[in-house]
Amino acid sequence: MKKLLFSIFAFILCISTYAQTGQFQIDQSSVINAQPLTSCKASINKIEPANNQIWWGYQEEDEERSAVGVSKAETYYASLYIAPSNTVIAGKTIKAFRFYLRDKENTKDVKIWISKKLPEDINDVDYIQNVDHASLNGGDEAENLQGMVNDVELTTPYVVGSDGIYIGYTLTITNVSDGTTKFPIVTFDSQEANSLFVRTSETTAKWSDLAEEGFGKLALNILIEGKFAENSVSPDKMQDLVLVKNNTGNSKVELLNGGSAGINNIDYTITTNGATGVEQHLDINPPVKTLGAKCTINIPVTANANTGVEEKIITITKVNGKANEAENKSTTFKLTTISKQVNRGVVVEEYTGTACGWCPRGWAGMKKMRDKFGENFVGIAIHQYNETDPMYCKNYAMIEFGGAPNCKIDRDETMDPFYGSEEDICIDFEKALTRIPTVGVSVTGKLNADKTAVTATATIEPLVNEKFDIAYVIVGDELTGTASIWKQMNSYYQYVAANVNNDPYLSLFCKGGKYSSTKVTLVYDDVMLASSYNLENANEAKIEPLQEGKIITNTYTLTMPTNTVLKEAIEKAGYTKLAVIAMIIRNDGKIENAAKFYLSDDPSGVKGISDNYNEIKEIARYTIDGRRISTPQQGLNIVKMSDGSTIKVLVK
Repeated sequence: MKKLLFSIFAFILCISTYAQTGQFQIDQSSVINAQPLTSCKASINKIEPANNQIWWGYQEEDEERSAVGVSKAETYYASLYIAPSNTVIAGKTIKAFRFYLRDKENTKDVKIWISKKLPEDINDVDYIQNVDHASLNGGDEAENLQGMVNDVELTTPYVVGSDGIYIGYTLTITNVSDGTTKFPIVTFDSQEANSLFVRTSETTAKWSDLAEEGFGKLALNILIEGKFAENSVSPDKMQDLVLVKNNTGNSKVELLNGGSAGINNIDYTITTNGATGVEQHLDINPPVKTLGAKCTINIPVTANANTGVEEKIITITKVNGKANEAENKSTTFKLTTISKQVNRGVVVEEYTGTACGWCPRGWAGMKKMRDKFGENFVGIAIHQYNETDPMYCKNYAMIEFGGAPNCKIDRDETMDPFYGSEEDICIDFEKALTRIPTVGVSVTGKLNADKTAVTATATIEPLVNEKFDIAYVIVGDELTGTASIWKQMNSYYQYVAANVNNDPYLSLFCKGGKYSSTKVTLVYDDVMLASSYNLENANEAKIEPLQEGKIITNTYTLTMPTNTVLKEAIEKAGYTKLAVIAMIIRNDGKIENAAKFYLSDDPSGVKGISDNYNEIKEIARYTIDGRRISTPQQGLNIVKMSDGSTIKVLVK
């Protein structure tokens, strides 16, 4: 995968080269070269679509491929769901399937099928077809491209009705020997709802929605036939937006191309309270050429002059200068206008553990964000991978990470804590940092006399009338120990720095690096030590509904850990290395804003939650790497103020 740039030794670590969640595992190995791993390769004969046909799937064909499995010889069932709202598919005829197979020699009974529900018994589906074994292609195509393509024509074309359908395939692994058989279900990176349902005959007899757990999308396409519109765009999933009054911003909207002409440009209107604004034009760059493909664009939006929440309707009126032929031309989004901007704390919750050999990647990513973003970074390293971890702690929120190492930013989508959703976690963090919070928050903390508890006090400034939750966490920095239980497993020790792009944080764990051994002694930061969540994962902190402009305080007492080994590490680091975190949580479970306070800080000197420094002036400005600049520069700027304080400002 792009997230692991290994060029050699790709299959040596056959035991630990996967991230694990439940029984399913993700193969994180890369192929050594671009040659198939097996000799079981037939002549590849791809089906080229006719004029009235297209290949459709949740991914582009040239995306990188990985694989999942349970590392056992049994029968696998894999599927994706096509909703009835998918106008590209509804009413069309399925002519063929395209899927990817990693092994042929140890695979049998390959079947393709279509069903209106996820089948408990494969014989109960609406359509099923055995695949000729001799015609199959098996092996891994190349580095980052697991599996070989197989196009299978349906013996009886299937007409899609008004109901949603599941399309899938079934195969049986007869012998488990390497990654190709341990992880036989080929997937694409990134997430898409309804794109990956998997079960097995024994280990996981019930269907699992692995897309929700961050396992990617099933590498499966169908060849569909029918009459397709020429200029058709349906908008979906428009992003709710928060803006400061009289300002402008961008709201993301997902477009579905249902037209053969693609999408070069669109015209659209925005309607508020029944009043439709003037039609606006927007070029799509790069243009969308593939029928059935999706793209995400930014729509400029202007905040209202007054604060409050309004629902708006965006309507795509034209595509490529011609009337939009789509049945669904509109979608809604919520615009929240607030009076001012407040300080922003972005929470990164990382799932990790000392027994996880790939978790040094999380350690490196968290340190990189900590160094780059300073006070805006609110890190929480959750050591729950293994109970032998001296930092293991049960009482925390129930979060579906999908394996270790993984993380969530503000409890949004699951992603890699080093590579993020694409190539760099810092890119994802910067995107999150641009979001404007509707609640300001600051926090202080006081350690009691016998050092058994910390009393946290949050000051909350709501800019909207809304119900939120509040949660508290204690984290500790510079925790370490000399006992063997403190040692971190390291699967990177046999790779060279070039395998991780010579990254200064991750290369420390490669050959020649500071931590280049199988088990290493680390100093751990941002370690979750205690929280307002109990052992049943319920949050015990409470807060009343917030009223715009009414500043309130909230207090909660957190109990310090009692584990002797951990207490010794805390005492050695010093209680000044402890920090209390307050998180404001939305009704959808995502984090709206957060603040962090080290117990060494003087509560009387804590900055307010607002960015209004009326009488204080800027006297110097620097880039994040310390270079002085005369004018604001895009990105994170460090600003020195006339009162001696420094603040971090994100320049868009």
